[in-house]
Amino acid sequence: MLPTLRASRFARACAATAVLLGTAACANAPAPDDADLAAPPDRPAEAASDQASEPAPEFSGVQHRIPSGTALRNDPELYQHVALTGCDPTADGWRAVGTAHNPGSGELTFDVLVFFTDAQARIVDSATTTVTVSAGSTTTWTARRRFETTPGTACVVRAVSRGD
Repeated sequence: MLPTLRASRFARACAATAVLLGTAACANAPAPDDADLAAPPDRPAEAASDQASEPAPEFSGVQHRIPSGTALRNDPELYQHVALTGCDPTADGWRAVGTAHNPGSGELTFDVLVFFTDAQARIVDSATTTVTVSAGSTTTWTARRRFETTPGTACVVRAVSRGD
């Protein structure tokens, strides 16, 4: 049975009213006070509001040239085969260590791009490595870069693609 014209108009009117009421409710919602900010259990409530108003520390490292554009070839399907297992300082920089798994029946080559970031997740430098994995095997890879590290350096696998 087809809806009547009256039922159709009623449905449109209800939908329009719901949109208007939802917009009005959101527009009149008060902004959270500092008192609404929750502090961790081991810190007093005033610490939460102090922390929210502090700016991020100045960038103290040297930001190196970062790959962009076509240098960021990425195949998200391959992430399931590549894992980051370590992120460590070296005598003159930093290294990321991981594994690559090849579930297929033929040899597979992966290009892995790693970003090295500071404590605020700002990119400091990058390294690329290529790893070839035999069929049905798992192989360890390492990506290294020489640079002056900052406290809290972390490693992020930014892109994975099939090597040529």
